[in-house]
Amino acid sequence: MDWIINKKSAVAIGLLLATVASWFTFEEFHGYVQASVVIVLISTVKVQAIMSSFMEVDEMGGAWKYLMAGWLAVVSSSMIIAEFY
Repeated sequence: MDWIINKKSAVAIGLLLATVASWFTFEEFHGYVQASVVIVLISTVKVQAIMSSFMEVDEMGGAWKYLMAGWLAVVSSSMIIAEFY
């Protein structure tokens, strides 16, 4: 029963729910800039969860962990800024 309720299973369920939230946001509010920003933010949270849980970035040395967090911040910020231009 431990394999059903562990950290990776909880993260996988959270990712599924975040995907449903992204899909619902797109279906109901497509065409609005705010909806695009919400979808990018949800995607950023999903990528962070995947990197920390499944790719085990949190277990890496400090430099790699901060490099990956910086990369994610630059990419998501660029996508959000691009929505307004």
